[in-house]
Amino acid sequence: MLDSDPYALAVKGTALTLDRIDDARAHLLMLRSLLAEVQESVHRLVPPTTGVWRSAAADGYVRGLDDLRARVLAARDGLVDAEAALVERIRRMERQLDVQRATLVEHSAPTTRTDAAWTTR
Repeated sequence: MLDSDPYALAVKGTALTLDRIDDARAHLLMLRSLLAEVQESVHRLVPPTTGVWRSAAADGYVRGLDDLRARVLAARDGLVDAEAALVERIRRMERQLDVQRATLVEHSAPTTRTDAAWTTR
């Protein structure tokens, strides 16, 4: 996987930057905002049934409402899963950026004559 090879990322121009991590964090904030809105609204969007329906049409409405409730709750659960996945992705990106930085520092250090194995004394 390219995520594990900082050289391939740098060569192909897809190396991680703080901007990419900041973009992911911004998306996480938007995702959390959407999740909070769904969490607060789910009971208003699809109120629980009271079980006091008296007609066939009302029974159909109850079934439709139950189906809608299940779909809204599944969407909410999907947002929760997406949040967890994005948090983990940001952590991986931060670790990858640390590896890239360490690799660049390691390879940008100047080699002196005393450091080179091929020098003679």
